[in-house]
Amino acid sequence: MESTLKKIVLYGAFDRYNYGDNIMPILFQMFVEKYAKHILEEFEFEFAAISQSNLSHYLCKETKSINELTQSLPANSVIVVVGGEVLCTKNQTLYLHMQGSSLYHFALKIFRKVLPALFAKFADTRYSAQWEYPFIPPQKAFSQPVNIVFNTVGGDVQSLTQTELADVSARFANASYFSVRDVRTYEEISPLYKDTVLAPDSAYIMSDLLAQSDLEAKIDDTFVEELPVQYVVFQAAPGKVGCSANKLTLLIDDLASRLNKKVVLLPIGYASGHDDHQLLNKVHRALPKQTVLLHDLNIWQIMYVIKNAELFFGTSLHGVITAMSYSVPHYGINPLVQKLDAFLQEWSVAPFNQCYDITELPNLPSLVTKESSENLKTKSNQNIALVKANYHALLASL
Repeated sequence: MESTLKKIVLYGAFDRYNYGDNIMPILFQMFVEKYAKHILEEFEFEFAAISQSNLSHYLCKETKSINELTQSLPANSVIVVVGGEVLCTKNQTLYLHMQGSSLYHFALKIFRKVLPALFAKFADTRYSAQWEYPFIPPQKAFSQPVNIVFNTVGGDVQSLTQTELADVSARFANASYFSVRDVRTYEEISPLYKDTVLAPDSAYIMSDLLAQSDLEAKIDDTFVEELPVQYVVFQAAPGKVGCSANKLTLLIDDLASRLNKKVVLLPIGYASGHDDHQLLNKVHRALPKQTVLLHDLNIWQIMYVIKNAELFFGTSLHGVITAMSYSVPHYGINPLVQKLDAFLQEWSVAPFNQCYDITELPNLPSLVTKESSENLKTKSNQNIALVKANYHALLASL
């Protein structure tokens, strides 16, 4: 018998494997099942991205293409743009991150630079929503009336022409609810949507939903046994770390020596254009005794490794958010990673509330004090309360 329930479509960039993008819809569903189960009397969940995908190998949700849903959703269903740096990102930019080869990714970037108009057409035929700015869905694209909400999203509208801005603003105006995750985004969106809510990234809820025992139940004992008893975690994308692999190797060698602990090298960004593993593999080959290289982990293994670390260093926003949620001292790397720096400034505490240049890496552990660790726990609890309030307000708008 066909379901008569309306749909909550959790829509985002989770047709590629990238930890942060993939955990957001799962945590959203877990929150509803724990705190707002009455919603499920009226709605059922659907997971959508630009393309159909199956990343169940990494314990992620399978997705339908958003294009398939434009004609099939029941009336008064809800599209939840579930988070991420998605505002005003174009189809062609997202296509770059869907490549399996870093060499092909690089070639496509050259193609886009030399022949931008032709590249746009090329990309649109291969990977595209039916509208530009795929994560700002227009209501008119759907055959039945739908509500559209934006959940702790990031991004900007600075690059838009006046015509594009008018189009995007009209789509924003039709939203039932709109929350953003940092002041940088809030200052751009609030003039376009007067009731914009500022709240921490919704993935911050993870420590409220998943205790140590819950994570242990999701991973193999053999994986836990392979980790060092005490360790710190380092993650970085080659395009964001701010130095060469050789320089990074020297810095991590110094860090490991000063701490007298293993440095776990943890790739988080697997999507094309992130390529964490390529950089971290070079470091590990040079420092096999000082480092442990992890690879091909599922989302729960990544979360477990960060939760149980003594320190986290990285360029990944959701790597840092995982550490923040579980009150693990954390250092964002490279002030030029704007979305990370903006988030830390708004939601963390000193000395963790900014990004640092990679050259400062060996000295950063000395900044941790008993007071800063206690302040971090207090701030984490405050942030989780704000995240819960955002979830409840969003669900009340459905």
